[in-house]
Amino acid sequence: MRSKRIIFILRKYFAILFALLFVLARQAAVDGAQSAPLTKITAGYGGELGYQAPLWIAHELKFFARHGMSSELVRIAGGSRSTSALLSNALQLSQSAGVAPVQASLAGGDLVIIATSTNRATVSIVGQPKTVKKPQDLVGKTVGLVGRGEMNEFFFLNALERWGIDPKSVTFVAIPGTQPRLAAVVAGTIDATILAPPFSFEAEKYNLTPLADFATGSDSFPQSGLVVRKELLRTNRDLVKRMLTSYVEAIHVLKTDAEKSLPIMKKYMRITDDVIAKRSYEYYSKLFSLPPLTDEKGVDVVLKFLATQGMANARNAKADDFFDNSLLAELQREGVFARLK
Repeated sequence: MRSKRIIFILRKYFAILFALLFVLARQAAVDGAQSAPLTKITAGYGGELGYQAPLWIAHELKFFARHGMSSELVRIAGGSRSTSALLSNALQLSQSAGVAPVQASLAGGDLVIIATSTNRATVSIVGQPKTVKKPQDLVGKTVGLVGRGEMNEFFFLNALERWGIDPKSVTFVAIPGTQPRLAAVVAGTIDATILAPPFSFEAEKYNLTPLADFATGSDSFPQSGLVVRKELLRTNRDLVKRMLTSYVEAIHVLKTDAEKSLPIMKKYMRITDDVIAKRSYEYYSKLFSLPPLTDEKGVDVVLKFLATQGMANARNAKADDFFDNSLLAELQREGVFARLK
């Protein structure tokens, strides 16, 4: 009887000991992961418009850090500039509209879109009320855009074609910042420009002439998404997957948590108007895609446009050569989206 009791006590003792060793080993693994050096990434974003918010949230709420990365955000106005930075390895990640990376890839660059958080256009064209009261008044006028070959030009040229206006009859000037372009239209320095929330909302204060609103259209368009080099995806898929996971978590916050999102959006949009900030958050929170899959139809729209702009190889290009949804499919299989609900 005594020997059975001793055996019972020993079994209980060893069970407790093994449990304690398991907890200690697990904690050591966690501590080791936390003390491991973070992988440095530099991510570029295009400006103060609200569709850039997923990258801001992922950085400010330390989602990149949670997944083993030390992040630095760099504002680079214009998709062509950010693609150049990607191709030169100055950036590991860029948040960009689909026009510039597709254009760069057609020219031989090794870029790929791995996610699209905004698959709808958000932009509108506005004019100086004293000089532009209707689209045809743009003839002989000056239009401010981010730059040639950018998303702004994509929409403006599409609008001119719709209105039957020869692009050669309009003078284009490069003004990279959205706020300076809005100020220039208000002051009458330029006659028209393209805006997106929050600045299209702010434009209402000045009674600028609304000329076109692409946000009301039903066509898909890769307005904003993540772009990386194909080489990085091939050689360090795990890093790209961790960047994408952080991005997905940020979109979830934007769609569900105004309290966390609004202060960050106000900071990066550089606005103090609480009404416009809240209106912008509500606008984009409904618009962001989760999961942020890239729509093939949107890339097709870009290819058709580039074909009209003299890029002959865009005519026969296949849309799925320019994006890769496979990482998002992996996250789906691993239950990442299910855990966010």
